[in-house]
Amino acid sequence: MSTRIATPYMFASGVDAMLRKQADLTHTELQLAEGKRILRPSDDASATAQLLDLKEHKAKIDQYQRNADAVTARLGQEETALSGISNLLQRVRELTVQGNNGALGAEQRAAVATELREHVDAFVQLANTQDANGEYIFSGYRTDTEAISYTPPATSGANGTFTYNGDTGQRMVKIADSREVAMGDAGDMFMSLSAAAGGSTSIGAIIDDIAASFESGTTAPNGLTDLDTAIDGISTARARVGGRMNAIDQQRAMNEGFTLAVEQVRSNLEDLDYSEAISRFNQQLTALQASQQSFLKIQDLNLFNFLR
Repeated sequence: MSTRIATPYMFASGVDAMLRKQADLTHTELQLAEGKRILRPSDDASATAQLLDLKEHKAKIDQYQRNADAVTARLGQEETALSGISNLLQRVRELTVQGNNGALGAEQRAAVATELREHVDAFVQLANTQDANGEYIFSGYRTDTEAISYTPPATSGANGTFTYNGDTGQRMVKIADSREVAMGDAGDMFMSLSAAAGGSTSIGAIIDDIAASFESGTTAPNGLTDLDTAIDGISTARARVGGRMNAIDQQRAMNEGFTLAVEQVRSNLEDLDYSEAISRFNQQLTALQASQQSFLKIQDLNLFNFLR
């Protein structure tokens, strides 16, 4: 018994075959235009899931890099301020040596004291350094408050008062999954220094005391010792800042390596192999043209063509 195939079925089959080949060819054209192997999740569900994970991981690394940049900028400002304080203290030390010279008279010491008073104001200004956002970098968590306030003495030869208004907090910022770095140092490091005469003092008070002594016409016997303590403290703080900046540079380089690795994996999963795609495109185009030619011949396979 022979099987009879209806003409409408042959037409429908031919059309379906051409449409499938046309869809395959269009998909390859889009791949070539986009330069991507995966245009929709259904192209490769497993690879699509991996790409989503890679995208999330890269976004996290990018955030770490932005954090590193922000911390570097903030630490750079701190280093500049500490450098200024260090230079200021060195100048104060020179003036203290000069003022302690027994050959100087009261008027000469008073002249030295005048410059020292200027350095008191300069120290307070540096201690109250603000970043680009207007935050006080030495105030700990209380970034909207001046780190140090200074009340000048009411009379010559008297002492002013220094108050630390911040706290001891240090904001920590993540620059990697398991690595945090302090964004700055609290200004309490300017306070509570060991005094040569016993007890504690502060950087501002050290300069202020020396100035008051010279204004009174006397020497400042403990001034140099206290200044050396302050200079050592600032040097230690600068070393900490430098260490953090070096650590950030190292982590930034590592993050760049991680980003490159992620990009390579992403490229392997998503990017198109142009040689393979062009070869496939030519094969699909040939197949479509052959299907179209076959369909034209099928159109002529009916009884009426033979009865003419």
